[in-house]
Amino acid sequence: MHWRARNNQPGSITLARGSATASTRIAWRMGWAGALALVALLSGALLLPGLAAAHAYYVSSDPAAGAVLKAAPTLVTVHFAESVNPHGSDIIVYDANHKPVSTAQAQVAHADIKTMTVPMAGDGDGIYFVEWHTVSGDDGDPDIGGFNFTVNSKATGDTTPTPTTNSGGGSGGSTGIPVWLTVLVGLAGLAIGGVGTFYATRRRA
Repeated sequence: MHWRARNNQPGSITLARGSATASTRIAWRMGWAGALALVALLSGALLLPGLAAAHAYYVSSDPAAGAVLKAAPTLVTVHFAESVNPHGSDIIVYDANHKPVSTAQAQVAHADIKTMTVPMAGDGDGIYFVEWHTVSGDDGDPDIGGFNFTVNSKATGDTTPTPTTNSGGGSGGSTGIPVWLTVLVGLAGLAIGGVGTFYATRRRA
């Protein structure tokens, strides 16, 4: 109809222009709708990492992860990102032969409910592994992780490395833009671009 109107029927020019104008308006509306949808997607995406991080994950400890000590400690203290529910949370210390050397169940500190302590009795030099599992006191989410430290009686002194990564747990220590967010933005851009191309093609037709 529009091709005939433009080529052979001058009286139909007004109708073709009106259709093109209507298509333009629709395209603008779809573009704005797509832009608003993209903003909504990005806003939700920015909130998701905060929701996903709702775990009592490892923050720091004494001994620190990777530390080298001259003598085995008698107490291991671990600090977490959220309050810890004592029911379902624990810390176990193992020696290099994977024999438990913690001497009691871990306790949540009364003065700081984000901190747990566990007593231990070391059996000499070697690598010790600290395994922890927590239930968040804020939302009940579980998390698990671990770290090690070394006892070397011949060391010149205790050394504590500068922490560079999260010692266990799936929620802390992440940096940069997540891959899923990049994919989400890319898909939203393709969808908006597809709508714009579709209406632009209809307008030229």
